[in-house]
Amino acid sequence: MNLFNFDKGKSDFKKILEEQAKREAAYIKMSAAELAELSDDELFNAAWVRTDKIASLKENMIEGFNSLSEAQRIFYAVYLLEMEVNNGGLCQFFVNSSRMVAPIVSECMGIIGASEHKNLFNTFINKYQIDLCDLASFNCETAEAYASQYERYPFEEYDNAFYTLEPLQGYLTSFVKNHTDKF
Repeated sequence: MNLFNFDKGKSDFKKILEEQAKREAAYIKMSAAELAELSDDELFNAAWVRTDKIASLKENMIEGFNSLSEAQRIFYAVYLLEMEVNNGGLCQFFVNSSRMVAPIVSECMGIIGASEHKNLFNTFINKYQIDLCDLASFNCETAEAYASQYERYPFEEYDNAFYTLEPLQGYLTSFVKNHTDKF
């Protein structure tokens, strides 16, 4: 007995990807007025798609970031922090290329009204004297090097506290609602 129909699963997955591609193409073409009409989830997704599209057209992440509007930079920086922490923790944020926004992410969280997140981040950074302008020591080429980063600081202390806070997505969505003309 075959419990799984893998051909049907591939077909369903392909449909999902095609539908997602259509939505993303529509997001790119929307006016600010059309963006304002979207549901919160769609608005958040549209802001990410539009911001990432602009940033990814450049040769590297720094050039891409610099090509964004100020509102998009704020969105991008906070989005990168939330994505990395949710997928691997603050250590992953510092190890990956997303660390390039580390020097501004606190200010960006303040701008979008995420004061608890900002305070948590600043407290951790200050307590462990992490220099956000020099994160070269977080460069990792191997899994062992990445694992050793967790021994340097008690990242789980930050991560566990972060997970108790309201997700940053809500703050980001509110920010985008107030700045749809910048996306």
